Amino acid sequence: MADNPDRDSAVEIALIRADLEAMQEDLKAVRKELKDLLEAWNTATGMVRFVKWLSTFATALAVLYATIKGLSGR
Repeated sequence: MADNPDRDSAVEIALIRADLEAMQEDLKAVRKELKDLLEAWNTATGMVRFVKWLSTFATALAVLYATIKGLSGR
């Protein structure tokens, strides 16, 4: 049986296309996972900002309370 270069290249092209389609599907899955990870990161960043604000507010209230308590003792 003689080698047919056209048939071999057609098979190679079909295999490359199949690999490319598989890689595109993998890329889609990675993009979705990255999107979910970014969403979680943004949520965590928002929570950290809120906790920082809350601790600053609580500190301000404690200082205000201590000041009022200290001034009322005189």
